[in-house]
Parts: sequence; C-alpha cells; structure tokens
Amino acid sequence: MNKRYIDNWLIGAFFLLMLMGIIMVYSSSAFYAQKYFNDHLYFLKRHLFYLFIGLIAMAFAYSFPYQKIQGWTWGALFLGVSLLIYAAFVEGDRWINWGPIHFQAVDVAKFCLILFFADSLSRKEKFLHRYSDGLFPHLFFLVIFALLILRQPDFSSAFILVAIGITMLFVSTAKISQLVLTGVSLIPLMLMTVILSPYKWKRLLAFWNPEDDLQGMGYQVYQSLVSLGSGGITGVGFANSTQKMFFLPEAHTDFIFAIIGEEWGLLGTMMVVLVYGIILVKGIRIARRARDRFTFYLAIGITANFAYYAIINMMVTLRLLPATGLPLPFISYGGTALLFSCIYAGLLLKMAHQTLIRRPSTGIRQPARRPSPSPAKQKLDQSSWKKKRSPSRPKGRR
Repeated sequence: MNKRYIDNWLIGAFFLLMLMGIIMVYSSSAFYAQKYFNDHLYFLKRHLFYLFIGLIAMAFAYSFPYQKIQGWTWGALFLGVSLLIYAAFVEGDRWINWGPIHFQAVDVAKFCLILFFADSLSRKEKFLHRYSDGLFPHLFFLVIFALLILRQPDFSSAFILVAIGITMLFVSTAKISQLVLTGVSLIPLMLMTVILSPYKWKRLLAFWNPEDDLQGMGYQVYQSLVSLGSGGITGVGFANSTQKMFFLPEAHTDFIFAIIGEEWGLLGTMMVVLVYGIILVKGIRIARRARDRFTFYLAIGITANFAYYAIINMMVTLRLLPATGLPLPFISYGGTALLFSCIYAGLLLKMAHQTLIRRPSTGIRQPARRPSPSPAKQKLDQSSWKKKRSPSRPKGRR
C-alpha cells in the first residue's frame, strides 16, 4: 500500500521563509518602531501575532477537505465582490475596518477568485474553446474584480489578480489565440489607467529616470539600490544596516529585500531566490501530478500567487519595475497578506500530501529478493531442465 506524506522540501521552504521574516522584520523595523512607538519590538510582536494566527489557519487549511467545495464556489465569488464593493465605495480605501478587525479586501477577493476559477475551469473544460460561454464568463469576472480594485485605488494588486487569472486560463483548454487577442485589446485600457492617474504617471517617470527626482518619487528606488550595493557579496552583518535608519522608506514591508541584500549580501538574496524557486518547482510538480482537475487548477493559482508576488517585489527592489506596494510573501511585515500566505501554504501542502508518494529513506535501493521455491517446485524445475537438455531422437524405424 502506498504511503502518502508531507513534502519535506516544501514545508522546509515555507518555514525557512517564516523564520527569515521574523529575523528581518525585527532588524528592519527596530529603529523606526523605537522612534515612533517607543518600543523597538513593536512590529516584531505584531508580526509574531499575525504569524501565530496564520499557522493556525495553515493547519486548518491542511486538514480541510477542499474538494468538497466544488460546485459551491459561487458563494466565495459573491463574498469577494461584496468586500471589494464595500472597500471601494464605503470605506474608500484598500482597508476594511470593522471595529478591532482590519484587513485588506483584495487579499480575501484574490483567494475567492482562485477558488472560483479552479472550480469553474475544472467543470467547464469542454466549453472553454468557445469564447461566448467558455472563456468570456471567466474574463468578465476577472475584469469586474480588477475594476473594483482599481477603484480603491490599487493598481499593483489589480495587476497581480489579472496575472493569476490569465495564468490559470492559459494552462486550461482555452484557445491561446483568444487569450492573446483579449490581452492586446486590454492594453489601451491599462495605459489609460496609468496616464490618467498623476501619481502612477510620476512613478513611471521616476522608474525611467530616478536621478531626475532623487528627493521625490525616485528617492525610494535610489535608496534601495544603495542598500543592495552596500551589502556586497557577504553583507554588512545582521542588524548592521544603515539604510534602515530612516534612509529607506518602508524598509520592513515593500523594500525588505533591499535590507536582506545589505545585511546578508548577494549570498543572502540568492538564498531567498532559491527558496522561492523551490516553492515554484514543487507547486508545478504538484499540479502535474494532481489526481483531479480542480486540484490542478488550484495548485496553479496558488503557485502563481507566490511566484508573482516574489518576482515583482524583487524586481521593484532591483529597479527592474516601477515601485509598487506588494509585499514579499512570508518575509515582509503584514497582517492579511501573511495570513493568506499561510492559508495558501496549507492548501499546497495538503495537495502534496495527496499526490506525492514517499520514497525509501535509505537512499540506496536494494534489489527485491525473489522468494525461494519449494522443494517440489525445485524438483519439477530440474526435471524440466533435463528434458530440455536431452537430445531429440530422429523419427522413423529403429
């Protein structure tokens, strides 16, 4: 009987990122927390609280039979749309504040959309080649979610949401030509969104020429490059960063990767990239080995979420993309983002548990021993061998 197991590499990657998050949140936020909150552990204590809640959610997601929600994800879709409408038109902000509870609606909506897409694509694969009743409904909901997020406004989260949805559609049975034509038709809309927003346009100009506005929009990206360059190969050492001393804004959230590069150097940043690479490879392998299409699409959506957030955050830090407000999963300080990263991790570990098979831990595969035949069987085999060895007599008269 096959034994199912937890993927040690995958769970090791998740917990290593969590440990790095604890270390780097404290290192990058201590000066800021001491000055503005008179407590150098302020952000660390809050991060540990969110991580504790996230670990509980991770354990629940791992034990939850997610296949049972197939056919019921319309409720998740309705919840996601409702929260985005409330955040955009009632709160007028990215955050929803219900008494002591504060969370970002986009994180909940993104999770709901991934569930809905995984369920819908798995049930409608035979119709996805038809644009009207296959591809168009999914694109319609994707655009609705994106427009509501843009209304908050949050361009970077809207971009991530669309990227995850397009990725799930790309690996489905939908026609690539229809996806390409739809994407090309949406490019003018995206450009108009950037051009009509003075803040986004200034960010784009600062990305092209940060030296022209070093005290304004280009300041953050420039200080990020200074932080990375100061680290060299091995870094200046833990807690020895100077850029976190009010030179680099958002050092414990959006630009924490730059502090990693300064304190741990190129070796530290390469280790972070390697760990995220392990999650990407493992997620794709889990999707390929999935036993049902719902698990396949869900694994693709979760893996794309981790990959896009990590890649875009690091590219912004390296000035390969305009500045955004996207955190580095598990490492950046945060509440809602950290909670849902833990939920995604629990679901991915659950799918690994169901699809991967434990191999022998000895590392050396011993040849299987064939059972020794019984004495009667040995005697029968010997007599058969003698008959084969005896020369055949010619036919005819003696």
